[in-house]
Amino acid sequence: MNRMTKISISKDTEALCELIARGHERRKKAFENKRLDIIYSHSSGFEGAVGGSKSAGTISDPSAVKAERLERLETSLDAKFLKAVEQSLVLLGADVSRESREKLRKAVLLNCENGREYPYELLNIDEFSRRGFYRRRKMFITGIGIALGLADEH
Repeated sequence: MNRMTKISISKDTEALCELIARGHERRKKAFENKRLDIIYSHSSGFEGAVGGSKSAGTISDPSAVKAERLERLETSLDAKFLKAVEQSLVLLGADVSRESREKLRKAVLLNCENGREYPYELLNIDEFSRRGFYRRRKMFITGIGIALGLADEH
């Protein structure tokens, strides 16, 4: 990508990325709960009763079964969404102080969650102008699209 290349996402992709950002906290908690359920589940070593094994009724290694389930979870669509949002959050506000960056990240996530309930005026982030806040918010949404491979180069 050369210096003059502009990366953008379509309005449809932007709406999709905003929906992904909107459900981030809920998705993050659910993902962690699923991960902990897999880690702390008690397996008898007999797979197939539930249909988990390729050949029903075979005895398998419980650790290998857990590892396989964790692998599937880590490569799931929800995991990709979480990684894309987290990656975009890391880049958000990288040019400001640590305290301002944390406030900005929380404000952007709240605004993405419900923009009517959390508009710029109610977010109490005086470090950024209204225009600057919404510009950074758009960059955050675009960052999600880039991380998911949905961006277009111009």
